[in-house]
Amino acid sequence: MRDKKKISYAWYALRRTLPPWSFDENLQELIQYLPRYGVDELIVKIDTEEFTHGQPPYDWVKNYQSSLFRIKEAMTKIGILFSLNPWITTGHCDRGRDARKQLPGLQTVVGHDGTECTCCACPLSSVWREHVAKVWRLYAETKPHIIWIEDDIRTFNHAPVRFGCFCKDHMNEFSRRVGKKISREELVAAMLKPGKPHPWRAIYLEMQAELMIDTVSFLAKVVHGVSPETNLGLMSSGPRIHALEGRRWKEFALAMADGRKIYSRPPMGNYNEDSLRGFYYSHDSIKLTRFCMPEGTIEQTEVENVPFTQYSKSAVFTFLEMAISFAYGSHGVTMNLFDHCGTPMQSEPVFGKIISEKKEFLNSLAERAQASGVYRGVRLLHHQNASYVKHVSEKADYYSLVEDGYEAMQAMESHGIPTTYEDSGIIVSTGQVLRAFSDLEITKMLGKGIFLDAAATRVLYERGFGRLIGVESIEKPVNIDLMGAFSAEEFFNEKFGGKEKCFLTLTIPHLGGRPSFSVLKPAKKAEIISSIVDPDARRIHPCMMAYENDIGGRVIVHGIDWASAYGVAFNHTFRRVQLQRTIKWLAREKIPVCVNGGVYPLAFRKDTEQFILLGLFNLSLDPWPYVEFEIECQSQIKKAEILMDDARWQRSSKISIKRKESCLIVKYHNAVPFEKPLFITLWWK
Repeated sequence: MRDKKKISYAWYALRRTLPPWSFDENLQELIQYLPRYGVDELIVKIDTEEFTHGQPPYDWVKNYQSSLFRIKEAMTKIGILFSLNPWITTGHCDRGRDARKQLPGLQTVVGHDGTECTCCACPLSSVWREHVAKVWRLYAETKPHIIWIEDDIRTFNHAPVRFGCFCKDHMNEFSRRVGKKISREELVAAMLKPGKPHPWRAIYLEMQAELMIDTVSFLAKVVHGVSPETNLGLMSSGPRIHALEGRRWKEFALAMADGRKIYSRPPMGNYNEDSLRGFYYSHDSIKLTRFCMPEGTIEQTEVENVPFTQYSKSAVFTFLEMAISFAYGSHGVTMNLFDHCGTPMQSEPVFGKIISEKKEFLNSLAERAQASGVYRGVRLLHHQNASYVKHVSEKADYYSLVEDGYEAMQAMESHGIPTTYEDSGIIVSTGQVLRAFSDLEITKMLGKGIFLDAAATRVLYERGFGRLIGVESIEKPVNIDLMGAFSAEEFFNEKFGGKEKCFLTLTIPHLGGRPSFSVLKPAKKAEIISSIVDPDARRIHPCMMAYENDIGGRVIVHGIDWASAYGVAFNHTFRRVQLQRTIKWLAREKIPVCVNGGVYPLAFRKDTEQFILLGLFNLSLDPWPYVEFEIECQSQIKKAEILMDDARWQRSSKISIKRKESCLIVKYHNAVPFEKPLFITLWWK
């Protein structure tokens, strides 16, 4: 038995499939190695991936149930919690399976383009509901700690269907709501109508939201009818894309919980090791999903490795993914590190070795990061109704309804400006998400500090806020090459860190790319920060401007549409100066946190009652020679500690702290390589 006296702040939950043909060997390996790995919970995956039957046959699950009881008994003996993760709820993909033969009358998902699945079930199907209730009662009889609902509990990405469901049941319900018979083709055309959204779009999204709330409520009641003490957990796909189905997050989560604790598994992405920069998505997924879920939700991120060998992900990359989870306050990680074919875990021993070696380090980090407090930064905007109100262009595809804003996050984070979705004195908004906010909400934002790209500026101008953002007119963003020959953005304003002939390329977002740009006319009191120049370096159009309005707010407008512009070529040393200086101006020099010392940082600040926790992940292969945090802080710091490799928090002579008016400059005088993130605690009590 493991020592239960020590709290596991860095909760390890291993997701593992035990196929019938290798069950005994796999179970013995779990018994032997899970305590060595530091695993706290086993999540058994059922009828998984390559060897799935599609919709799990009742008789197959009934036969396998005795194996689940054996696993639970074995885990209980070694002090490890037992949970379940059915691989599908409605289904991820068909993969040649046809569940309609097995379940006559099954209604499958139908996409917006008429594509019909053969295996992925429509959640309204009475045949599916009857079948899943029988199967999930078998799962519930094993009395698991949690049953995880997979992220196929959604109305998109059911391969081969991309977006749906527009089956006969959904269309009949939609027709009932609008009071006349509507075809799929008519509805899709209305939803993708250019310009101001057709009223049917909101009706359809509201219908989808209600039906999915009903679906998870149905699943919860099935489980709790057999095992009232079992909790349900939700795997999700990211709030920006869930806006496509109008998800009402808190109602959805509370219906799923059915009076029990709520568990959330935000996706970390990065199923394969591509670039360290993929961790921008990972950390944002944690923060944004947490913002949407009810208070008190228990969060265990998804750390996944496909196809489960070192060829797809290294041990170091896996560790960093786990460290990001705990640094941003998650309660645990669900680790999908080993394949579902019965291959022994020890065939890839590096994963077990790294999670074992890093357990105490991550535990020390998690204990600090889970303290009650607030992650500080510039505020990004999210609204669950973003897809209701978004304007689309001619011949737009369905994906264009996804909520905007990802580019704003990555641009800020990669230039050393941490972000948050919580309240902040500085707001960064790109794209059209502001359409979802009321005039009163927007007016309050404009009384603070707000950074706008061309698309967001255009939205506010159309809604009558030109006076408060310092814009007398602004044209719709168009590809800059349609306007003539333009070469660069000249960042010349010395007040904001620029200088004459300081150029930022307009070959963005990458080599061969070109951005969309809005010609704008600034108010007389606006201050120009940069301009678009022609091949002779003559300033033709204002590009970035600063404005202080008459309600006490400050506004930065950038005339480039960031959705068309953000990419590797957008990033630049000059851009870092430009963005940091404009954010500091918006904050009246009281910036929550910014960081310098290298390129591609992922940094954070968390304030608690007793301390400030600072962190830096270096997402470049080049070590940072030093790290410098600038943070707004009026309090006196009593003590500074860093987290050592041996998991101890210790004072260090390599940290210096200097005051700069209302801010502190916290400098770490040592190199930070990518594989060793930096964590600093500043005690103010």
